[in-house]
Amino acid sequence: MLANLLCCAVAARALQHQRPRLATRTSLKATRTEQILEHLESEGDGLGAGAAGTLAGLRALDARWEAMRRPTAAPPATPFVTEASVEAEPDFDVVVLGGTLGVFAASAFQARGLKVCVIERGPLAGRNQEWNLSLDEVRDLVDAGALHEDDIDGAVKTPGKYEVLRGDPDTLVASHFGSVRAGFNDQEHGASGSGGALQEVWLPSVLNVGVRPDVAVRRARRRFEEQGGVVREHTACNGVVVGEKSAQVTLDEEVITTRLVVDAMGNASPVARQCRREANDGADPRPSGICCVVGTSMAGFAKDNSYGDLIYTNEDTRIHQERQYFWEAFPAMSLGEDARTTYLFTYLDADEARQHTVEGQFEDYWRMLPTYQKHNAACLQEKSIEDALEDGDLILKRCLYGLFPTYKDSPLPTRWDRVLAVGDASGVQSPLSFGGFGALTRHLGRVTDAVEDALQNDALDRASLTLVNGYAPNIAATWMFQKSFVHPVASDRPASFVNRLMRQNYINMEDLGDDVLRPFNQDVVQPRALLKVLGLATLRDPLNILPLCYWIGPQELVEWLGHFGMMLLY
Repeated sequence: MLANLLCCAVAARALQHQRPRLATRTSLKATRTEQILEHLESEGDGLGAGAAGTLAGLRALDARWEAMRRPTAAPPATPFVTEASVEAEPDFDVVVLGGTLGVFAASAFQARGLKVCVIERGPLAGRNQEWNLSLDEVRDLVDAGALHEDDIDGAVKTPGKYEVLRGDPDTLVASHFGSVRAGFNDQEHGASGSGGALQEVWLPSVLNVGVRPDVAVRRARRRFEEQGGVVREHTACNGVVVGEKSAQVTLDEEVITTRLVVDAMGNASPVARQCRREANDGADPRPSGICCVVGTSMAGFAKDNSYGDLIYTNEDTRIHQERQYFWEAFPAMSLGEDARTTYLFTYLDADEARQHTVEGQFEDYWRMLPTYQKHNAACLQEKSIEDALEDGDLILKRCLYGLFPTYKDSPLPTRWDRVLAVGDASGVQSPLSFGGFGALTRHLGRVTDAVEDALQNDALDRASLTLVNGYAPNIAATWMFQKSFVHPVASDRPASFVNRLMRQNYINMEDLGDDVLRPFNQDVVQPRALLKVLGLATLRDPLNILPLCYWIGPQELVEWLGHFGMMLLY
């Protein structure tokens, strides 16, 4: 269900032979987050999806979050996409904007015999931090033509339960672990954080493969260029002009023309932002939902680093903070056998009265991590996070954080001829997942077929391209699930609401078998499987149906019934 968390998070550089010396804290009452992040070097401005790991980047991300919740009047933005006459003959069939993920789409397009150029404002290189997928999702890249079969190497054999396979350096698959867990606090039978009850379900082959982004991007680029593709890296795109017969892409020092522009710049894309503004009377719309994520990659988890957590809670909703926290964690074998990437995330709405900051969530992360990870790191059974870092029991590699907005008017229809969005820029990810690599790979084969067909038939008008990312009832239906995870502002909804719902649903899915459990946890909603889960939930916990309907609300239920009906019809 929560696929691809690692796909969009952007990390800071690893510390060079040093660790945070928390004992040097001064009387200025710096927070733990301030102390730790001040030791990490900047790798960006902090405003992208999954900001850079610096304190300045974190503060910039909180400013962006404030602007989402409480927008103020601003002068009209300069349009990134304009319409005018373009006389020049096209230099390319496709120009892809955004190379880190866009290079996979570009490689797939080039493999179909199209002439393609990739524009990337920075270096076209992946980061040294694993993306977590399922192995069949990795093979989707081969099926689409983005990678060759020989590119899928490393830890590709099937691991046993509680076994972690580690790929050699410079192989694509860095890790492959046999067990992934979902677990939910059961306050009714004792708090799990105090050794009480916890409902656990072990999942089949879901997000249990760690892919090295630097290797994946390098191999996709090599395949792309070997087939004649053109890369323009360290080159910013300053705008797009759409004409009747071609489109013009303005770069820093040149102008190139193309038959089709593909936007792969993520959810912060200026094309997507302009598209949403023009549909909202010139103002940035408030997101329908937000996932806020903070986390770290650290070494020192030698006690038990044999499994991953897809979704895990060890406490009920924090009513005073109006949020339900979830954990996610995976072995990070590219950083070492005892390295682990751990995330704390929560689903929110953008209510202007909501009091929440990313920095405040990071403070909660440091407080809660020893309880959550004490079973994986021996030091956390008796030490605070400060002492564990200071004593060198845990070695901090990276800090990570990000805001991932989602909108109900998704997938996002294009507003111009000759412009098509893919991945997060298209809004094709569900409000439950964090998009990124998975939002691209799942749709890459279909999108590649559509692009090839559109170019062959010169069906590059707005109406035709909108069909590529058309209405998807299975994505729309997940909004009800997202709604159930968000604790409304000033609500008296019970603190145990989310955990009770999740415990029962996961027990039901486990009993219904892998055919139900696996796709649901890969964020692939199937109507018949969903109907089975809902039916079993009604039989086993009928007293929870009326409270569930009440807290979700009639409008959301009516919308969901419509989308569910369309799923059955489709």
